[in-house]
Amino acid sequence: MFCRRDVEDLRVRVADEASFPEVLFVHLGTVEAGERFFESHWPEARAVSDPDKVIYEAFGLGRASLSWVLGLRVWMPGLRALLSGHRIGRVTGDPHWSSGSFLVRDAVVAWEQRHAHSGDTPRWDEMFAVFRSEG
Repeated sequence: MFCRRDVEDLRVRVADEASFPEVLFVHLGTVEAGERFFESHWPEARAVSDPDKVIYEAFGLGRASLSWVLGLRVWMPGLRALLSGHRIGRVTGDPHWSSGSFLVRDAVVAWEQRHAHSGDTPRWDEMFAVFRSEG
C-alpha cells in the first residue's frame, strides 16, 4: 500500500517538473512482479529488480525489525493510505527490508531519506528543492 502511495505521488510530482531526470525504481520483487506493479501505477517508469539486495545494500539499506513493518508508527500512515484509496496488495520481495529514497546526480547522492518505518512518507518537497538548487 505504501509503495502504491509513494509511486503515484512521485509520478504526479515528476509530471509537473519537466526538467526532472528519469526516475529509476529498485525493488526486491521479481522482474515479472515489478512489471505488473508498474503497469498499473506508472507504465512509463523504469524499474530494476534486486532480489539479492545488492543495490539496497550499496545504499546502506538493511534488514529491519518487525516493528518497522507493523509497529505503532505505521498505523496512522496506513490508515491515511487506506482512506486515500491505496489498498494492501500482495507482498513481493522481502517486506522486512528497509527502504529509502535517493536523488543521485553524476554518481553522487545529492539527497537521501532512509525511511524510519514502512509507512514513512518520502519528503519529495525536500528532494525537489535540492534538485532545483543544484540544477
